[in-house]
Amino acid sequence: MVICFHYNRLFLFKPIFAHLISSLKYYSRTPTVVRYRAQSKKLITQKIDTPEYRTLLTPSLLKLAELFKANKYELRVAGGAVRDILMGIHPHDIDFATTATPEQVKRMLIDANIRLINSNGEKHGTITARIDDKENFEVTTLRVDVITDGRHAVVEYTQDWQLDASRRDLTINALFLDLEGTVYDYFDGIDDLKYSRIRFVGDPVERIREDYLRILRYFRFFGRLANENASHDKETLEAIRQNANGLRHISGERLWVELKRIAEGRNAGPVLKIMLEQDIGQYLGIPSNADLNQLEDHWRKCHRAHPHALTILTKLFRNMDELVKFEQRMKYSNECRRLSQLLVVYRDEIFLLNSSSIDPLKPYKDLLVDLYLFDPNIKEKIIELLKYQYYLNEIQQLIDWPLPHFPISAGMLALKGIKQGGNYKIILHELRQAWKQSNFKATEHQLLEETLPIILKNLKTRETLPSNHEKTIVNPPAFALPKRRKHKESTSDILTTVTSRK
Repeated sequence: MVICFHYNRLFLFKPIFAHLISSLKYYSRTPTVVRYRAQSKKLITQKIDTPEYRTLLTPSLLKLAELFKANKYELRVAGGAVRDILMGIHPHDIDFATTATPEQVKRMLIDANIRLINSNGEKHGTITARIDDKENFEVTTLRVDVITDGRHAVVEYTQDWQLDASRRDLTINALFLDLEGTVYDYFDGIDDLKYSRIRFVGDPVERIREDYLRILRYFRFFGRLANENASHDKETLEAIRQNANGLRHISGERLWVELKRIAEGRNAGPVLKIMLEQDIGQYLGIPSNADLNQLEDHWRKCHRAHPHALTILTKLFRNMDELVKFEQRMKYSNECRRLSQLLVVYRDEIFLLNSSSIDPLKPYKDLLVDLYLFDPNIKEKIIELLKYQYYLNEIQQLIDWPLPHFPISAGMLALKGIKQGGNYKIILHELRQAWKQSNFKATEHQLLEETLPIILKNLKTRETLPSNHEKTIVNPPAFALPKRRKHKESTSDILTTVTSRK
């Protein structure tokens, strides 16, 4: 939530400010007036003319730039895009900052017959222009925080570039670039980028308290940019430890976006280890007594296979109960939920057969065939299981293996007088088992003419014998099914697996 002020007027927001301070409805902690702002020692400028910079200058962007210039407003590329250009990377997302207010930007664009889209951004001071129906450009007015609660902010528009830079998180993200190739650096971000240093703008405590998610962003950029043997600034780590409890107010969705990037990023093992040593795991749903040395070692053994974030992170959870707490905190997608639960359920249940066997991957192929009925994307998840177990040389074999087609259908069984109901599921299950035991080579004729009579004979024998044996029920594992709403799953539900694998 952002509330924007300009000349003592509220823009684009409900009239709630009168009782904002006295009510905590919109704030997770007591709002505080921002009294500290980082001060720039000096402005550093640098002229660039690189291929990455020149690719920005599309006809659409130049048209937008000329419009701002004609109206005597400044327009610059801001933040991460400038950082990427200086690193020789073509930026994917380009944000612009301007000295014009949102109303002034809108008026300019409307007068120039330029289409405006995504009006939701206006409450944050951002106007999105679509130029010639080719490119979209997000332009945000310079602003400075007035009141913050660690998650939301009340901001005031400004024309001071240094003030806007002072509210950004890291020095390498507080850079601006004008469209004549001049980089503006107020907090030594260029130098930090050159020497792979990750620093907060000004006081780390103040920057973190403005938005506690910056704790995770710090570690993400450290993993991405810092040298492998780089050490963390002691003052920064102390600020993180002191303010880690602020993460409890951050939504699980936002936490997961950052945590996933960290776990899939460069040097994820060492970065996660030092991050969790700052006692922030408890606010992420991670056990406080997790074995962090084991986590780092796990990453070193499988990272060259580019594992999914959960293939790394599930090493932190010893059982399904611990994983469920993490899932409840993160609130990630059902696809992620299925993957994490599959890893925890099967990581100690199935392994490669010895090299003397016909097909060492047979247990994984059987699992794939079983679960494909419930999850069409199961092959990707079983490949992650191989990564988790460090069977990296076998991954390509499973990728190349074409999923076999079970040759028996309900119609075929109906022609044999077997209709749905009664023992139908058991018969179908036994036929699938026989097919798998044949290495998926048994034909329709073999299964119906040779295997089926044996199954029916065995069923009759069971029915004539006094027994308390219950019928086999084949259920999908919980992680292969969509998450049910308005139903709290028990651990026993989650641990349900395909009966044939017991």
